[in-house]
Amino acid sequence: MRTEAEPRPVMYHAALLEDADTGRILFEKNSEMEWPPASMAKMMLLLVAYKKIKAGEFSLDSPVRISQRSAHTEGSRLGLIEGQVYPLGELMKAALIKSANDAAVAVAEKIAGSVEAAVLLMNQQARDLGMTNTEYHTVDGLPPRPGHDVDRTDARDLATVARALIDQTNLLRWSSREQTPFDGGVCILRNTNHLVGHFVGCDGLKTGFTFQAGFNVTATAKRGNLRLIAVILGAPSNQQRFEQAARLLNWGFQNFTAVAVLKRGQSLPVRVQVKSGPAINLVVAHSVKVVVPKAQVDSIDLAYRVPQVVSGPVRSGESLGQVLVQDRGETLAEVDALSPTTVSVDPRGPDGFTVEPPAAYRKEAQ
Repeated sequence: MRTEAEPRPVMYHAALLEDADTGRILFEKNSEMEWPPASMAKMMLLLVAYKKIKAGEFSLDSPVRISQRSAHTEGSRLGLIEGQVYPLGELMKAALIKSANDAAVAVAEKIAGSVEAAVLLMNQQARDLGMTNTEYHTVDGLPPRPGHDVDRTDARDLATVARALIDQTNLLRWSSREQTPFDGGVCILRNTNHLVGHFVGCDGLKTGFTFQAGFNVTATAKRGNLRLIAVILGAPSNQQRFEQAARLLNWGFQNFTAVAVLKRGQSLPVRVQVKSGPAINLVVAHSVKVVVPKAQVDSIDLAYRVPQVVSGPVRSGESLGQVLVQDRGETLAEVDALSPTTVSVDPRGPDGFTVEPPAAYRKEAQ
């Protein structure tokens, strides 16, 4: 979807802007073009690590002994020394904020037993999230040799893992800091994402750079009830990746708005007749918010895909149809319309639950 002129000047190979709550793409250019994630591969590593912690397998305080492999990892690093012991959470924080490769390797070895095993977990998680153009071979995005990246992804998949981090973890509490002490002050971690502290609402997420990939960033910002994710791939300089991401985010906030259309439990202006029973006023299964261009707010309407008559019994909370949130005929969201009550039927009548052919859509302007 693109409703306004492309934000300019353009200085990247691929870009994407997405609403973080619904996943609706507001702008994209070459969003499915294969590209190395560089250090943005660490986003997936940290998602896997967080899920391990949430499952109770580890805690943020779990001790991690630095291995020889971790201590000798090159590129951006903390300078960890073999045999040192640090809390898992501190190493995760360093991998996210400073993009420390040695910390990422240490995290991978702790949560999976080895880097190779962690890569397998990362790829499985990518498949689970539907990231069809992503394949990891490293946990840190570091090329095995200069100019030879082996990980691959695209802008759409990077936005997908960013949404998962936002929805399923609390890692934004770290990525939102310009700087923070590591392990009680051993050193200061300075955020590689220069939008944090300088772009209103920005609280993450991750940068990436290699000679082949160029300068990249997956950024998120929230203003009011609208949270956006911007992905910039292949910018020519460190400054340009942030300028282009800021330009895209500003464009999104200026041109789009989030509209709360339905609330969970809200009564709907449609009724379903139960044979040999009463008519039921249906209610909304869950709240619905949509993101639309500001100029199109008044064009949002609702369509009801519900039967006129059903044969009971009907259980409380049972779906009897759907509500479609539409914008000029395009369906933006769909939610079940539920029965708020249980309706019994005459035991001499037919058993089970059958639905007669649905009526034509009925619409209501919002």
